[in-house]
Amino acid sequence: MRTCCLALASLLSLAAHAQDVSTLHATSNLVLVPTLVRNAAGDLLLDLTASDFRLADNGVEQKIAAEHMERQPLAVIVLLQTGGSAPRQFPYYRDVGTMLEYMMGASPHKVGLITFDSQPEEIWDFPVRHDGLDDAFAHPVAGDSGAALLDAVSTAIDVLKRQPEGYRRIILLLSQTHDEGSKARPEQIIERLGESNTTIYSVSFSPSKTWLKDQFTKPRHGNPPYTLSPNLPAVTGTFDLGTPLGMALKAVQADTAAGIASLSGGENLSFANKNDLERQLTLLANHIPNRYTLSFRPSSAQPGFHRIEVQVLHQANEATVAARTGYWAR
Repeated sequence: MRTCCLALASLLSLAAHAQDVSTLHATSNLVLVPTLVRNAAGDLLLDLTASDFRLADNGVEQKIAAEHMERQPLAVIVLLQTGGSAPRQFPYYRDVGTMLEYMMGASPHKVGLITFDSQPEEIWDFPVRHDGLDDAFAHPVAGDSGAALLDAVSTAIDVLKRQPEGYRRIILLLSQTHDEGSKARPEQIIERLGESNTTIYSVSFSPSKTWLKDQFTKPRHGNPPYTLSPNLPAVTGTFDLGTPLGMALKAVQADTAAGIASLSGGENLSFANKNDLERQLTLLANHIPNRYTLSFRPSSAQPGFHRIEVQVLHQANEATVAARTGYWAR
């Protein structure tokens, strides 16, 4: 049995002034934990009930409720990076609008779009007609050299918080792996994700891989300048809280998209071409409606970071759990 864990403490330490850390708390003291469960073959387990889960808050088992997310209304904001090396990915985005309709399936849904470079730029605030969105995906406008992921996420949360309470709030982040130039601090985003019950799914590209590809496929004299990611291996999953702080900090700095997606209970995937992107969006189309929402009211009012661990019980074979990994209480 494996419980997926993200080093939340490492993400918090990205802030320059740790003493100013804000605290993440659950609205009305109810903590929501998006949870995806797969068996050893990678197939989704879809018929579980609350009695099939064990959830611990700082090691203390909690009384939980479990709800399947299928057909729950969806409010989805797509965050589309247009700055930095993103224009190299523009040809892959032409059919994203069509793919989104497939991803939403039969669930009632609304879709918005925010483009960003060094700051959030254009905002489509859940338009009734989708033809404008389709055109925006097919013909994005190149931005400046920045990639302010955290600022874009903060703006998306603002838009999502205006949606009805009954809607699941989802951010689909199409971007590079790491943040460049955000004014928002990581701990502020952590707090806001928890308060708004927003889940992030990131599908990211590597600026350094894009640059290397161009060295072999593009004329050298025609290459524009790039801002490369740190020279560190990308992290596509979660890592253990016992990892030395320095190594964990470097890993999170190298992959902001993976860190915030895992923290929120979402997923992080990567793509290198149009086929990759379509394959990953198809995967999310299967995962998004087939998650569980586990909920509980903490038995402890202790302020500070609370580590969440989720396990699946009563299974003959090993099950893999991807779930929200922590929250902060005031």
